[in-house]
Amino acid sequence: MQMTPLDIRNKQFNKGIRGYQCGEVEKFLDTVSQEFESAYTENFELREKVKALESEISHFRQIENTLQQTLVLAQQTAEEVKQAARHEAELLLKEAEQNKLAKVSEAQEKWEEIQGEIQELSRKRDLIRSQLKSFLLSHLDLETMQERNEGIA
Repeated sequence: MQMTPLDIRNKQFNKGIRGYQCGEVEKFLDTVSQEFESAYTENFELREKVKALESEISHFRQIENTLQQTLVLAQQTAEEVKQAARHEAELLLKEAEQNKLAKVSEAQEKWEEIQGEIQELSRKRDLIRSQLKSFLLSHLDLETMQERNEGIA
């Protein structure tokens, strides 16, 4: 059983013939009781304070755990975002490369088409020149024959 300051104050001693002087015992018990009461009160207050501090520590540990979990989650999310950005950049580069190749191929086809058209136009020009030359030569021959025929007649 735990002793309280009130137990000390209320303690009664049996009186004998040659026992202690009651006044001194009571004075000593009062002093002990007051000291014990101070210590008991301080002990109680300190225990309450320890409980409050332990509760506060527990609360801060929970906050710390939550912050650590949040930090880990944020790091994972950042890594996922980076990886997604890299993947998207790779896709954009591939798409740009494909577009470039398509445009180069298209330009090559257009260039070949234009070269074909140039060759076709050169052939037509040569044909027209030949036809024109033949036409002019035949007209010149016809003119020459007409002049001879007019000179003879």
